[in-house]
Amino acid sequence: MAVVKVALSLPDDLAAAVREASGGDLEAYIVKALRSALLMDAMREVADAGPPAPPPDDVLHAAETDLR
Repeated sequence: MAVVKVALSLPDDLAAAVREASGGDLEAYIVKALRSALLMDAMREVADAGPPAPPPDDVLHAAETDLR
């Protein structure tokens, strides 16, 4: 996996809290937080889309037939 260097500017209090919470591995902590944020955003999009449409009748019939 390729790595890209990115510079961030954080408020002093947030930077101090993140450094402390990271246990000494600030980069891994930030990567984990960003991946988590992306996952939460994706899950929110799915939730906002509402329930999926029901499958067509022929699919339901095929599934019921397979279960017999």
